[in-house]
Amino acid sequence: HILAASVSASSRVASRRHMGSVDAGAAMEKIRAAGLLRTRGLIGGKWVDAYDGKTIEVQNPATGEVLANVACMGNRETADAITSANTTFYTWSKLTASERSKALRKWHDLLMSHKEELALLMTLEQGKPMKEALGEVNYGASFIEFFAEEAKRVYGDIIPPTLADRRLLVLKQPIGVVGAITPWNFPLAMITRKVGPALACGCTVVVKPSEFTPLTALAAADLALQAGIPAGALNVVMGNAPEIGDELMQSTQVRKITFTGSTAVGKKLMAGSANTVKKRFLWSSVGMRLALFSMMQILMLPLKAVLLPSFGTVDRRVYVQTGYWCKKV
Repeated sequence: HILAASVSASSRVASRRHMGSVDAGAAMEKIRAAGLLRTRGLIGGKWVDAYDGKTIEVQNPATGEVLANVACMGNRETADAITSANTTFYTWSKLTASERSKALRKWHDLLMSHKEELALLMTLEQGKPMKEALGEVNYGASFIEFFAEEAKRVYGDIIPPTLADRRLLVLKQPIGVVGAITPWNFPLAMITRKVGPALACGCTVVVKPSEFTPLTALAAADLALQAGIPAGALNVVMGNAPEIGDELMQSTQVRKITFTGSTAVGKKLMAGSANTVKKRFLWSSVGMRLALFSMMQILMLPLKAVLLPSFGTVDRRVYVQTGYWCKKV
């Protein structure tokens, strides 16, 4: 069960404490009215149920209320998503950088125009307060905006040759299908920071969001379709994490995997993708630890700058030399 979610009890409890006062019923109606409540996976531009009909519950961590039942997908659906991405790669990568940039720019604009609905959705399924959720929409959309422009700046290189009758050129080309595995704590930003550069370069993507927070990923993918990102360029599968992860690792059509999550899962992804010699970008963390050693350091840091990174999302530890903290407070 290499990709089964391992969310600590303290993390989920922290989310319950952090969640602001949001009327869940009214929020869900607003999200539905905007057409952003999706419960099926996205494969080849079509919204599809799990092939065996299975679903999983998405709960509000503050109340335990079931927000939606989403498709519980596995290896078969993932294989079809990979095939769709691989087929679309040959058309998406042939577009000019300017054409891809325009589609990404439109996606950014749609994310921002639905900022409130996306933030409500994040607050309901992830638990962060509305202020942080609104900030994450800005943050997440900024990746799409940035890479929409960078798409036009994928330059090659001319290298001075060692022999007079040689000419050395570097031509940068999209690698192919990318598998993106994202965590629950930043359900929008972790997707856009992985999907944005991949699409900008001409790659296609299969996203596996956390089974705790798939609704935000599906809403963002819906807006990508509306923006003109072609069917199959962005696919979303969620549910059976071990099966989805295994299929992404073992498929020869997936050329790269990008992952944010635990160190244990990151190690297994490295080992599991070795047979197909995939490129990997693994961002694994077991939690940040902040150690403060001198009075000078503490006096120079605002209290907010110390506490926010340590306790903003989950409980972490701050180490302070005896006698200094009371001076700071």
